[in-house]
Amino acid sequence: MNIKAISFISTLIILFLAIPIYEATVEVALGSSATTVFVDPPTTTTVFGQTFGIDIKISDVIDLYGWEFKLGWNPDLLDVVSVTQGNFLKQGGLTFFWPVMNNTGGYILVDCTLLGSVPGVSGSGTLATVKFYAENQGESLLDLYNTILLNSQEQTINPHTAYDGTVTVEESDTVGGIWIPINKLELLTPYIGLALAILIAIVVTIVFAKKRRKVKETKSQINIQH
Repeated sequence: MNIKAISFISTLIILFLAIPIYEATVEVALGSSATTVFVDPPTTTTVFGQTFGIDIKISDVIDLYGWEFKLGWNPDLLDVVSVTQGNFLKQGGLTFFWPVMNNTGGYILVDCTLLGSVPGVSGSGTLATVKFYAENQGESLLDLYNTILLNSQEQTINPHTAYDGTVTVEESDTVGGIWIPINKLELLTPYIGLALAILIAIVVTIVFAKKRRKVKETKSQINIQH
């Protein structure tokens, strides 16, 4: 076997061994099946009339430069109050954050991207925090959909998986037949106690005054008879 033949065979062997390494590199560059975007906590229980918050988080992402998602819910049960950016993408530098809220349709569309020629961020963290107001009782899906992840080369990071959440709105307490949200009821508790104490004091004073007046009337009648 001559030198050229040996060199050719060696080249083929090197290329064959390099194929798995190349495939692994491409998979890391474009993302991993382990990359997830999800609602946290996955299940929430709240009370009619309360506000509550959930996070949209990401895990095991590589070179994230920008992202977008939609979150939908039952508009008869919930109203969105605010959407704020999480700290994850801020680790990479200046960002542009743009939330669009639609309570009538029951969804938000949120975009965020790094600015300038900077590398993306890798790891896990919070993309955004969403606060809701529970306006009616019932259960609603928090539908996380149309999730888009981009790397610093403006390539889509795929595959990745999105996981929804759910929220259950329970009945609130009432005071004297008047509905008061639980969070406000807690604030009113010391005042309710004070009001009851004053009411008891007034009742006792009235009863004592009536008894005293009755005693005086009895004494007056006795004096008249004598």
